[in-house]
Amino acid sequence: MRRTLALLALATTLSPLLARASEPGGAIVCNLGVFTRAERARHLELIAMLKDKVVEARETGRGFAFRYAPESLVQLAEWTTLEAKCCPFIDFQIELEPQPGGPAWLRLLGNDDVKEFVRTEFQPLLKLARAKGARP
Repeated sequence: MRRTLALLALATTLSPLLARASEPGGAIVCNLGVFTRAERARHLELIAMLKDKVVEARETGRGFAFRYAPESLVQLAEWTTLEAKCCPFIDFQIELEPQPGGPAWLRLLGNDDVKEFVRTEFQPLLKLARAKGARP
């Protein structure tokens, strides 16, 4: 009985981590419990940076693309590494256009459910990009 309860508890804990929205019926659940206290603090710092430095947002067929200055590349990569731990159902892409001066792009992609999740959960970032004169 204990073994069954332990397996059930483990399955419940891991299921959000293992579910992928790109698979039929996959759950779209971010699991902030995967972070250590230090990771969560850094995650929040990086979210503030993302909001502060976004230049443009574009809707794409599979999600959204956010434009940043090339100097933001390291922070974008660090945020993406953390975000992929808690939201593994998002397909993350980072692109640096030719230098000098080309922007960095952060793309959050997936199926229709993932796109709607990004539209909802990243609404503050989309609004900031619009306020800066960027297109949605």
